[in-house]
Amino acid sequence: MLVGLPPPFNPPDRPLPAELAGASAHGYNCRCVARHFGLDPAPYGEFPACSLTEAEYRQLLVSASEAQQRAKGLAAARDFAGAHQEYARLRQFAQRLDRTDLELAALSDLAALRYAAGDLRTARQCAEAVLADFPVSAAAAVHFGQYAELRMVEGSREVADRVLISLSTEEGDVDRARELIAGQRHRAALRKAAGPGQYPPELLDPHGTDELELRILDVRVQVAAGDPAGALAALEEILAALETLPGGARDQVASLQVMARAERARLRQAGGENADARADLVRLDARHEGAKFAIDLAADRALGGDFPGAVAAIVAARDALAATGATGDVAEASHALGTLLLLAGDPRQARDQFEHAGQLWRVNGDTPGLRRLDVALARCAAAEGDWATAEEHVTRARASGEWLQRLHTDFVAATIGFARGEDLPAVLDLLLPVALAAADYRFEFASPRARTAWARDVAGPATELLMTLLARLKEPRLAAELIERTCAVGAYTGTGAPALDLTGTLPVPEPAPPAAGLPLAALGSVTASLPLRLAPPPALRWSPDSPMELDRWLDVAAERYGSPRPAAGPVTTWPAAEPGRETFLLRYADAGHTHLSWRTTGDLGTVHVHPIGAALVATAREVLAAASPTPRAGESVADAVRRSLGADAFGGFAGEQRLSRVLALNLLPADLVARLRAAAAGGRRPLLRVQPSPSLAAVPWGLLALPDRRPDRVLEPGEEGTCFDGDERVLDIADVSLLAPAGIPRRPPRAAEGPPVYVLDPRIPGQSAFGELGSVLGKQEPASPLIRHLDARLAAGPVRPAAERGLDLVRRTDTDRRLLARLLAEPCSRLVFAGHVSLVRDEHGAQTALHLSCPAELPGTADPIGAHRPFTAADLALSGVAAMPARVALIGCASASDFGLPEPFGVLLAAVAAGASLVAATVWALPTSAAVPGADPMAELVIAVDTALGGDDPVAELCAWQRSRLARWRERPEAACSPVFWAGLTCLDASDDGQAW
Repeated sequence: MLVGLPPPFNPPDRPLPAELAGASAHGYNCRCVARHFGLDPAPYGEFPACSLTEAEYRQLLVSASEAQQRAKGLAAARDFAGAHQEYARLRQFAQRLDRTDLELAALSDLAALRYAAGDLRTARQCAEAVLADFPVSAAAAVHFGQYAELRMVEGSREVADRVLISLSTEEGDVDRARELIAGQRHRAALRKAAGPGQYPPELLDPHGTDELELRILDVRVQVAAGDPAGALAALEEILAALETLPGGARDQVASLQVMARAERARLRQAGGENADARADLVRLDARHEGAKFAIDLAADRALGGDFPGAVAAIVAARDALAATGATGDVAEASHALGTLLLLAGDPRQARDQFEHAGQLWRVNGDTPGLRRLDVALARCAAAEGDWATAEEHVTRARASGEWLQRLHTDFVAATIGFARGEDLPAVLDLLLPVALAAADYRFEFASPRARTAWARDVAGPATELLMTLLARLKEPRLAAELIERTCAVGAYTGTGAPALDLTGTLPVPEPAPPAAGLPLAALGSVTASLPLRLAPPPALRWSPDSPMELDRWLDVAAERYGSPRPAAGPVTTWPAAEPGRETFLLRYADAGHTHLSWRTTGDLGTVHVHPIGAALVATAREVLAAASPTPRAGESVADAVRRSLGADAFGGFAGEQRLSRVLALNLLPADLVARLRAAAAGGRRPLLRVQPSPSLAAVPWGLLALPDRRPDRVLEPGEEGTCFDGDERVLDIADVSLLAPAGIPRRPPRAAEGPPVYVLDPRIPGQSAFGELGSVLGKQEPASPLIRHLDARLAAGPVRPAAERGLDLVRRTDTDRRLLARLLAEPCSRLVFAGHVSLVRDEHGAQTALHLSCPAELPGTADPIGAHRPFTAADLALSGVAAMPARVALIGCASASDFGLPEPFGVLLAAVAAGASLVAATVWALPTSAAVPGADPMAELVIAVDTALGGDDPVAELCAWQRSRLARWRERPEAACSPVFWAGLTCLDASDDGQAW
């Protein structure tokens, strides 16, 4: 072995160490050093470099330095071929100079270069050569006192180590990668702890860039270990830290930003955040004029519908990459092209592209790439019906790889097995843990968009295929449990106060918050910019006599893919049964089609599962949207109300009846209708409790007609009446309420004692009474029905806020979040809000907000609207308020729209989490009384809700009131009596489900 360093100034003061016994030169270009120092020349030897004159030696050293600088510049410009040539020249100079430090510098940089070019085999060989040579070179440097050169050799080892970290990570050897990272940090700590002047500044990481690079490598390890969500959060922190570094580290910062953004783009794409990934890729492509990131941008272009343009862009990028020697990126381009061709239905040409990528991966020793090749070729074979070949490929791909790759590969294997149609129970054994793990992994993401995208692009397709498979295998119990588990998810984490778990450390507000949680007015300084976290479903129980059959499959998912298992005990999925009354539990879940599971509290062991075709659901949604007063995109509120009160919608009996019949035929199966009628005929009115899926959140369930027969063919518009003998509705025979998701942890409700709290039509700062956020109740007079009702309440006892007359409770200017906090801090029997509710979007995702009298200066999580800041579900939930009364009314536009959001997080469920056991709300936008001059249906609604919440059984009383409205509508089908004003009202009843944690 050649171990050469520059000539020493002093002779060694110790015997030749054992590590150098097998070396050909010992520590430097000897330049006759043995004779110079009067040593025995036998152990040292002389080499061609010894014959160089001082001038020749220095000239070669200058040339070597110039070659090294050119190589680094070419590598930074991603000219891999040019950089490789310069590093080869540097190695030649190192040989002529007998300089091991230069040789190791070239090898370590070559390792990084070849890794970037995708040549993993050569990268590993170079990195391992550096590590193999380092102990001997270090021993030689110490022996001859060449400490400056020792530092250079140490730097080469660090570079080689980082290449091996990346290689170990890609190959799934997480333990080895972590060990190498820990070694780097340990050595860095030793260097910093050494005395001053022991190491050059560049090895002491003065700006912290080395540590940030290690953190990026940590991110890669996190992904390989199954935590891409945590990795994404770490990348955000790293990029923020890079922004704060001083200008002296400009070049290093720019390089690390590229590295971090590339990782973030890859993770965002994997999580389905295509728009954000595209933004990262565009920035990378703009700053670095290579073609690497054009591949991903082109693939994204194809998803937008420009397939020919995407193919042309990938081909052009591949040609440009080939010219630079970036064989790894060339392989990626061919793989991307193959993927597009396969999606376009051309498996033959797709296979050619995949195999071209595979050839490069084999040459480069890219094992992870070859795993992807097997998956791709399996998909090609499956597309051609060659099942045997497809299974061969997928079996090889499943043999190894990190958990996310295994999850993807197992899903491909399951789709092939399902399409082949053989041994479907074995497909179930494979697919069920995949679907469960994918569904639960969604909740690891901090970003709502990432969670939604993961559910749409990863978990959704797996669950959709699983539901189809369970139907084919006639496994209704598993299907029903899967529906219940899907519906169990809530928007809140933790099992105690506060109701939501925050990421990050909360600053302590001044004054210190009470033990019950932060006061509402202290929000903002604490909660601004802190993302909310969803929780995965808790452990569930099927019935008092039976656990969930899914539990053993969840154990398999945990073993295969590292899915976490809930530590707490199981949560029941059924409410308490009422003696003599049958309660129906309906849960709808969207998975391609919409799936309904229903059972009754009197017979929890018997389950009924029905798939509702996506086309039927789409028809129901279309008919409902055409009649609903909720404005469509670009539609004004006034136009939406006029459309809703048209003769074909809720303005005429025939149009409304047709709507109720279409919804019923599409959404209520025959066995459920028959059982409902039988229960109603048996005595006490049954209770129908519904948890809708996002696609069905706006359905007025009580209004639905009950079919007498089912059609034997697809009906044409207008033929719905052939299935009905009369006009019997769900409300006619049953009471109806919403069912809360079992997974929402909630606080025990307060005792229903104390005066009622009224927040009625609050004045919104900066908004005209006639504007979009103007008055919802209109001008109220002392003789108005609502005011007379409020006067009667005042005569019966105190109310809050304190008032002398009913008019003083309406259109107040002080009903902001501060007043609300004070009102709810005292005992109260109920909260009645009537005003504006709207959907807001911020860093927490989509959620609903109440519009109180809050000025923009008050803290909160929503952006102000002019002089006003909305009071969001996040404001309520994050505040830790434990004072929500047991009964709450949120009368406003689509205040019950939580179930329609990709994540069920809005004021309705936030109120439940804060202790409300019953919440009255509306599923669509409410027209104000101005829509029907001479009548006041909004006041009628408020009076009915307030009266019911003060009674013994609010659900029964509100349903009875709605039945009286339905009877009036049948008698007088005019605008003032239209169901548009009362049918959207619903109650979410969580009073008897036992989920107070």
